[in-house]
Amino acid sequence: MKINYNEEYKKEVSKLESAEKPSIFLHACCGPCLTYPLTELIKHFKVTVGYINPNIYPREEHEKRYEELKRFIDELNETLSEKVQLVKYDYDYQVYLNAVKGHEMDKEGGERCTICHELRLNEAYEHASRNDYDYFTSVMTVSSKKPSSLLNEIGFELQSKYPNTKYLPADFKKCNGTLKGINIGKEHHLYRQDYCGCSFSKREREEYRDKMESVKNSQKI
Repeated sequence: MKINYNEEYKKEVSKLESAEKPSIFLHACCGPCLTYPLTELIKHFKVTVGYINPNIYPREEHEKRYEELKRFIDELNETLSEKVQLVKYDYDYQVYLNAVKGHEMDKEGGERCTICHELRLNEAYEHASRNDYDYFTSVMTVSSKKPSSLLNEIGFELQSKYPNTKYLPADFKKCNGTLKGINIGKEHHLYRQDYCGCSFSKREREEYRDKMESVKNSQKI
């Protein structure tokens, strides 16, 4: 039976209405994906955002995405009495390469991506558990290209590993979440990348662009 993780999210936050806001550690991959989930979660939680993404290549791109994410948080914090906190892990692309060894030629969306999701969510969840956050979740379900069911399954598996921090199920792409995020990103003039993050997705995107350019040029002849 297919689980509606958006409804599961609503059920969980409905339990919090009369209580003091619990803390949540929110894994985030970039500014555009952070926009809608963060504006939703601050209604119910004291939020700390975790930028933990060893998969992003090259270093310059990793830092650019971080700076845009930080800028969005800073601008949002100007409107909030309870400020959103931010944690950043140091860049180490080798951690990602070690994890996906043997899957370098996988197509985007395949097993390599599953390993990547597991790697990042595990690092972020471990941080949440070690620092005694009440809840953990990720913004990645807001992306139309990310499998929400898989991400939530990984989240619940990690809850068994880190039981003192509860996993918050979510599907932020529901209720026009993706479009809402895009519009918020436009309001803040956020940089929106055109590839997922790793060197392999970057290569696939460049090959696709080259192919489209070749087709375009051939049509001019």
